[in-house]
Amino acid sequence: MNPNETVMLARYVKALCPQQKFDEFTPDAWHDVLADFRLADARAAAATVARKQPFISPAEIIAEIRKQRDDRADGYQGPGLSAEIPDADPDDVQAYLSALRGQRTRAADGLELKKRPVAQLLAGVGKEIPDEQKPVRRPGPLGIECPNCGAAIGRPCRTPGGKERAPHPARTGEASNPAAEQAEMERRRAASARHLAREAEDEHSVDEEAVS
Repeated sequence: MNPNETVMLARYVKALCPQQKFDEFTPDAWHDVLADFRLADARAAAATVARKQPFISPAEIIAEIRKQRDDRADGYQGPGLSAEIPDADPDDVQAYLSALRGQRTRAADGLELKKRPVAQLLAGVGKEIPDEQKPVRRPGPLGIECPNCGAAIGRPCRTPGGKERAPHPARTGEASNPAAEQAEMERRRAASARHLAREAEDEHSVDEEAVS
């Protein structure tokens, strides 16, 4: 309020409370206390207080202004009120909070909130869900059933003898890579050769022991 508006408020309070005493210094004193508030808010608060008591103090006007602002801000999206989405990207936290604070301030000031069509409101909520969803795949090579040994999803691959082994190339995405397939074949041949060599060596040792 400016000084002239404070004079208007003092006259209004005098009309509401005829028994309350005012002098030429009252508007100046009230202005020192109420300068930060709007005249419309102060008048509404004074009228509310006057319904309950015959005298009004600046402190009571301030308390009622804050109560009314809090009520409007708390219910700015309540039943029967227009909804407003802050004009800011929710991912930009600082900008979104600033827009939200401005929105609540406008509501507390009693300003009409900007209305938006229902279709526009719904467009910003959620996302379209396709009729058919792709099956959720577990990450890593165990996320698919092994086409080589038939190991189920989440279960390790196994050798023909039933022992656990590293995932087959078909599970790691290397099956379509000719170089990887060739390397796997060479690895298997070398492993088989080593196994046969160990068996032959064991048989030779047994024969020598039998002869001796």
